[in-house]
Amino acid sequence: MIVDDHEVVREGLMATLASVEGVTVVGAVATGRAALELARRVAPDVALVDLRLPDLSGDELCRELLALSPSISVVILSSYLSEETVRSSLRAGASAYVTKSAGVPKLREVLVELRNARGERPVQTAPQLVKELDRLVAERQGTLRITPQQERVLELTAEGLTNRAIAARLFISESTVRFHVQKLKGRIGARTRAELVAKAMRLGVIPPAPEAATATSAQ
Repeated sequence: MIVDDHEVVREGLMATLASVEGVTVVGAVATGRAALELARRVAPDVALVDLRLPDLSGDELCRELLALSPSISVVILSSYLSEETVRSSLRAGASAYVTKSAGVPKLREVLVELRNARGERPVQTAPQLVKELDRLVAERQGTLRITPQQERVLELTAEGLTNRAIAARLFISESTVRFHVQKLKGRIGARTRAELVAKAMRLGVIPPAPEAATATSAQ
């Protein structure tokens, strides 16, 4: 079960996981409440949960899912990475924490580990997880070195949000958003926001829009 309030992310994950052997996506929803309703109906083995949802935090949803079904494995999938957020997720009972910047291979690896562990909880500490995920992000992005927050700014820019709207969504200042956008333009080599988004999608920094993905697969 996929729980993320961004349609592009949900569709990208569904398309990606469809090719993973032994994994079946039983549903994808945008809110915590919808996830609880779906979990009651289909009893998923694993829930991929975004850390920030419009109605519940990922931690809160994790606790409620485990109260509903103690055997479920919750994987927090987020753009944010800090010891505090990882530790909070593990305390809530999450089986794993994966940043979107770490890429699909890491997510596949986690799903395989969960399948083999048969419900056992992780032994890694929050600092260990942060260090490992930081390394994976650096390897994946190479010289781009896009931070999780910058990637989130890119995702919201791709959705057409203004700097003010992005600032409100991420709980940061509008000037911080402008700073990130300018830094990203310089690193990716873009002059406009539209060019920034297009190049970021081509480089794999953010998922392509569903229309772009469809056009690419049809060529």
